[in-house]
Amino acid sequence: MPQEIELKFALPGLTGEEALARLRRHPLLRRRAMQQVHLINRYLDTPDGWLRQQRCALRLRATQAVGSAAAQPPRWEQTLKTAGQGTGAWSARGEWTVALKGPRLQPQALLATPLGQQPQAAQRVLELQARYETRCLRTTWTLHLRGRAVIEVALDAGEVRAGHRRAPLLELELELLRGDAAALDEVAAALATTLPLLPARTSKAEQAQRLADGTWGAPVRAQGPTLPVGADPLTVARAALADALGQLCDNLAAAARSDDPELIHQARVGWRRWRSVLRLVRPWLTEPVPDTTALRALLQALGVLRDLDVAHGQTVPSWGEAFVEDAQQHPRRARALQRATRRLRHAAQQARAELRTQLSTPEVVAPLQALAAWLLRLTPATVPVEPGWAFERLRRWHARLKRQLRHGNASPAEAMAALHAARLLAKRLRYASEAAGHAMPAKAAERAQQWQRRARGWQERLGRWRDTVRAAELLQQLHADAELVGFLRGVAAAQHPLQPQG
Repeated sequence: MPQEIELKFALPGLTGEEALARLRRHPLLRRRAMQQVHLINRYLDTPDGWLRQQRCALRLRATQAVGSAAAQPPRWEQTLKTAGQGTGAWSARGEWTVALKGPRLQPQALLATPLGQQPQAAQRVLELQARYETRCLRTTWTLHLRGRAVIEVALDAGEVRAGHRRAPLLELELELLRGDAAALDEVAAALATTLPLLPARTSKAEQAQRLADGTWGAPVRAQGPTLPVGADPLTVARAALADALGQLCDNLAAAARSDDPELIHQARVGWRRWRSVLRLVRPWLTEPVPDTTALRALLQALGVLRDLDVAHGQTVPSWGEAFVEDAQQHPRRARALQRATRRLRHAAQQARAELRTQLSTPEVVAPLQALAAWLLRLTPATVPVEPGWAFERLRRWHARLKRQLRHGNASPAEAMAALHAARLLAKRLRYASEAAGHAMPAKAAERAQQWQRRARGWQERLGRWRDTVRAAELLQQLHADAELVGFLRGVAAAQHPLQPQG
């Protein structure tokens, strides 16, 4: 089967002109010939989304050279791609391409692919029509590397179109033309010294489809891997970690251009899922886990922004009415609440700007590609794997969580430490259970789902308390009204989930 192997990256914070200028100056490319063409990709499907249901994308592509050859008519080709298999930015997809004389579909060529084996394929092919398209300027370089690997570096800058809707398109693709796929990571690491290469898993066709159905730039939630019962740790790791990393990166890419607070929340959920699954499978990992120290600044920026978003959009508004009681009788309280809200909003705006600066900084984003490359290198463990490996790990975590919640006559400091540990453990238990649940036998999966529900309940309860505590801390840092700060601290004390018992 013809196969396309590539790495795809978003370039947050850059324009097409800036990205091109940086690539042209890069030592790997500055002495190599550069080619530019205009591309039009028209994506076809049936009105009911038959190809999408088959996890396929069909495009008609027009290619026209930039410069002296621009007067020549465009060259057209027809390409069918199947769903990608890979991790993070890396994917391998089936691909079938035929040349065309013009922008007209060749049904027989399409039916000669595996798609032709689908029920009623001949009839469904006749129903295909153009649904959306992308237009871009593609700049390419061809790298002939040592070890006989040949890689194409392609920068696409343009827009996605669906009806009257438009969205920007800017991405970098590294495609393996010949040789060892490991060379892709080497080239990516070299280019990441000057470009913010954020791993991307969404194809142009998927971006266009999301624009068409109104979900372009929307928060990306966990998909949850579909795994066979009895799956080994490596299978769980590859599927669950790939989805977690994709969730993190997809939401970061959208957050670079959108103020939607849910993007920040879902990006942090992706990172929590990554850490939880990593802990679940750690005993069976063959590759040393990459050092994520370089990610701390980015993760801290996400945490600060999320705290401000929650305080401004949820916690303070939810308790504001109770604090003011009656604006006519307590006008000072009403003004204090308004000032606090403005300060939180301004602080969130500053934090969001700082996050975007970090996302456009190459050394901040580079560790995410290192994680994707590490995930690709994972190989099966040499140590024996017991059939109930996932259930046993989750059972131990659930027992630890129960112990954390039996605090007895704990001091305030001890209770606070127990709360923090319980909250982290509840997250770990929840996300790991979600990842491995499908890989366990029915009875074990049912038990794990019970633990997952309990963990979710404790996570939400502890989270509400923590949000109130954090809102009070943020308002104090912003020099908000002392009475409002004290009121929120009183609310937090009443919410405390682990009050000492006599």
